[in-house]
Amino acid sequence: MKKNISRIVILALVLMLGVGIVLSQPQPQTPSTTMPAAKSAAASLLDINSATKDQLDALPGIGDIKATVVMVEYERLISPRLSVYGRGSRLSYKFDDGNNLEDGKGNGLGAGVRFFPAGGLKGFYVGGGVGAFKSKWDWTDDKGKAFQTQGKGETSSIQWGGEVGYRFNLGSQRVALTPSFNFGSWLGGDDKCTNSNGTPCSKESELGFYAVISVALGIAF
Repeated sequence: MKKNISRIVILALVLMLGVGIVLSQPQPQTPSTTMPAAKSAAASLLDINSATKDQLDALPGIGDIKATVVMVEYERLISPRLSVYGRGSRLSYKFDDGNNLEDGKGNGLGAGVRFFPAGGLKGFYVGGGVGAFKSKWDWTDDKGKAFQTQGKGETSSIQWGGEVGYRFNLGSQRVALTPSFNFGSWLGGDDKCTNSNGTPCSKESELGFYAVISVALGIAF
């Protein structure tokens, strides 16, 4: 009789390169008084389905993010179709929208659940989790301009996320490969910020909503 697999350790490495993400709300702009209102409104419209990468990057709050995420999980079945997991993660990222730059690192600890309709730790699943996340970051505003400002910050926040994936066994019940689509956000951040001269500032971290495809390797025991 085959032994049912009920526990698995998972290692995931996620690379996010050149992904356009809306990270923060843009500040309101004062409309030009030299341009007719109708023409100004038409110029501000952009078809995101046909827009180029440069056009999307030029929009406020959208830019390039390059990030590496390393995650280690311990997952265990608590019923034939339901599992729980604990996760530790390490994030390194750099966000640059051409005007504002943020370069940071963070660590997170969390827990969640997954539902496997077919039963066991295999096949299609959906899941979600929540955890605590803490990051430290260096920032630059108005990059390259005469009035450029810089400083450092740190953030403590709650990270939530959902996922949809499929777990494939690689020739045995013990080793599995899991591609998945992951989405979520960092919420309720407690931000601390200082300018380069040591004075306090009110800047908040740009980390916000994310959506990414990941691949994880699991070893069951």
